[in-house]
Amino acid sequence: MESNKNTRINLQNWIESEISEIGTLFTQRNVIIALMAVVLGLTAADLAALGVMANALERSLHLNNASFGLIATVSTLVGAIAALPVSILVDRWNRVTLLVLLTLVWSAGMAWSGFIQTYFDLLIAQLVVGISGVSIGAVVASLTGDYFSPSQRGRIFGLIVGGEMLGGGMGVVWATIMEHYFSWHAAFWQLAGIGFIAAWLIWNYLPEPSRGRMGELARNSVCPQDAKEQPRAVNTLVQTRGIEPHAHRVIEDDPTDWPWLKAARYILTIRTNAILLTGSTASYFYFTGLLTFAELYLMQHFDLSTSAASLLFLVAGSGGILGNLLSGWLADRLLRRGIIAARVWVSASAFFLAVATFLPAFLLPVLPLAITLFFLAAFSLGATTAPLDAARLDIMHSRLWGRAEGIRNALRYIPVAFAPVIIGLISDLLIPASGSTKAMHGTGLGLSFEFLLILLLAAGIIMLFAGYSYARDVATVIASEHIGARANKEVT
Repeated sequence: MESNKNTRINLQNWIESEISEIGTLFTQRNVIIALMAVVLGLTAADLAALGVMANALERSLHLNNASFGLIATVSTLVGAIAALPVSILVDRWNRVTLLVLLTLVWSAGMAWSGFIQTYFDLLIAQLVVGISGVSIGAVVASLTGDYFSPSQRGRIFGLIVGGEMLGGGMGVVWATIMEHYFSWHAAFWQLAGIGFIAAWLIWNYLPEPSRGRMGELARNSVCPQDAKEQPRAVNTLVQTRGIEPHAHRVIEDDPTDWPWLKAARYILTIRTNAILLTGSTASYFYFTGLLTFAELYLMQHFDLSTSAASLLFLVAGSGGILGNLLSGWLADRLLRRGIIAARVWVSASAFFLAVATFLPAFLLPVLPLAITLFFLAAFSLGATTAPLDAARLDIMHSRLWGRAEGIRNALRYIPVAFAPVIIGLISDLLIPASGSTKAMHGTGLGLSFEFLLILLLAAGIIMLFAGYSYARDVATVIASEHIGARANKEVT
């Protein structure tokens, strides 16, 4: 009896400890991170699902690689243009409400995609998806800046962008399951349903943070910074080392209501921002191409079934999530050790590592070794993202975050929009003259990805220059924010 009583007590204690542990997962901080990761993940899931359904869509709608790639190209291009006016709203409207509206529009476009019967119908439906999907990133970035303190942003962006990459993987899984057991129509409907649920969760559980000065983010955030980390924040390092701002670029008024052209001119003439934009564009160009064609490449080059290719795509792609998480953590850790430009240096190193691993991966005919290298390559490509995202907020006035992200999305996604169609065209041109039709198309895709590695190499080189301009651009932001803080204090 005593033994049974002790067993019941131990079981009760274990259950209570487990419930307590689960409860810690649902703190406001974690809910915020999870919701923003989910909504970004949905936008990636669309591209990944299109990649999974490439064979089915090409057969059903009688497409080739180039015409199929054009769907993603046009959708992203229109979304990039739409991001410019939406970004103004990001700096002036309630961002949570805007995020809900964009998510609902995205979900409606995905539901519409499930009803299409012709190539033109799919193209129009995906335009709706692109218009909303591209702009979601600007809202998430602005919210992240006001939720979390500067020294945490590398890790936080690692988690949020990791959700974007995980969303791409989940898009592969669910699209494969839906297509196999039902149809590609059902795959679109399933993603639309998740989008509507996400919109409801955001509306009910994501609070609108106050728009504060960058120096006061930790105090105003719902996710306050650990006091032990404060002396190691990038803005504090810049101040304690006496790094001078660019005096002629210090903002002396509130830029919230700046005319569009004035804001755009200021944003685009920040040297570090221009460099980070170039690196981000190269990374996403390659990433978009991989999402669209990687599974098709595996099927054609290694003669795999759709399910086998999807599984291997997930295995290799998981490296991107891991790289993204670790790079954000590493950049923040190096920052705490006093390396001011740690986020820039980590990202630059990741670009070089991505080139070194992708180069042999596409040349290998042996599947196990190729997948191992693809995992390492995905790790490296994913590692470029979180530090870049955190660094962009560091060098931008908080009242310009929305427009800065809108301009970045437009300038990044306009070339990125052409990634699928460019890769499709290059692959068609590089198809070998001999061999089986399926294998030849796979070889053409592999060679096109090899050729485009020059973009990642160039991005790594140019990122090195950002390491030398980053600190002064951060100092300029700090000086601008301090002027704004004094002005607000005088008004109140």
